[in-house]
Amino acid sequence: MIEIEEGGIASTVQDLGRTGHYHIGMPPSGAMDRYAHTVANYLVGNDADAATVEMTYQGITATFRDDAVIAITGADMSPSLNGDPIDTWETVAVDAGDELELAFATEGARAYLAVAGGVDVPEVMDSRS
Repeated sequence: MIEIEEGGIASTVQDLGRTGHYHIGMPPSGAMDRYAHTVANYLVGNDADAATVEMTYQGITATFRDDAVIAITGADMSPSLNGDPIDTWETVAVDAGDELELAFATEGARAYLAVAGGVDVPEVMDSRS
């Protein structure tokens, strides 16, 4: 479980979106940077469509309540774990009690946090977006 302490400017949960509902006014939604979203999921062993946390312009601050495996891709938001910088576009193991912090984007607009097993939020109209 992850507890989001600070949500950033526009952080949302996204998957690859929903299709087939435009006739009732529901756009596809989904991750804005499908490549970064998909690679983040790949790095932690998830299906491409697993939900991630999409952060726009500013990152989140989160505490892990359980051990986890994560990956951060997309925009450079200078991620740190317990105050120590961590690499992006790589798999990172975190321990229960660790705090993840991402700053303002210095390159790009959106970063993605994938957690092994996905982000578990309810599906609405066949999507977690």
